[in-house]
Amino acid sequence: MATFRLPNVLNEVIHAHKNEFIRPTKPKNGVGAFVFPCRKLVFNYCERSGSSKSMMEYLQKEAIQFSRNNPQIEVVVQPRPSKHPIIRAFYTNGHQKTKCVRKCTADEIPEVVKSLRDHSGHKLLKWNRYVISDTPSVRGIYSPFHVKEVHSITDLKN
Repeated sequence: MATFRLPNVLNEVIHAHKNEFIRPTKPKNGVGAFVFPCRKLVFNYCERSGSSKSMMEYLQKEAIQFSRNNPQIEVVVQPRPSKHPIIRAFYTNGHQKTKCVRKCTADEIPEVVKSLRDHSGHKLLKWNRYVISDTPSVRGIYSPFHVKEVHSITDLKN
C-alpha cells in the first residue's frame, strides 16, 4: 500500500503558515456544547434602606437555590450603601443589562432574575422594518387580487 507524501515545498509552506491554517474556535452556540448567554449576575442592595427589604428577603430565601440550579452563572452579592437595589446581568457577548427592583416585592424578584437569565444579551430591535433591495423580485409584488381562481377550504375537502 502506497503512502501519500506532500512535496517538500508544500510541506514548508504549511509549516511556515501554520497559524493561518489552524485557528482556535470561539465559543458559540451550535459548535460543540451549548454556551449559556448570561455569565454573571450581580445583586446590589442597601442594608439599611426600606427599598431593599424585598431584595434582602429574596437573597435569604431563594438566591442560594437559584445559584445551585444554575451553576453556569456566577452569582455575586454586594452591598451598595444608600442606593436602590439593582440586579445587573453580564452576558458572553460583552453587553450588560441592569434592572432596578426597588418597587418589586419578594415574589416578583424571581421573575426579574429569570428574565435577566434568559435574555440573550443582544439589544432589542424592531422587526417590522421594510426590506429595501437593489434587485427587484422576479415574481413581482404578491397580491391576492392577482389570483384567477379563488379556492376555499370546502373545495379542498371534496
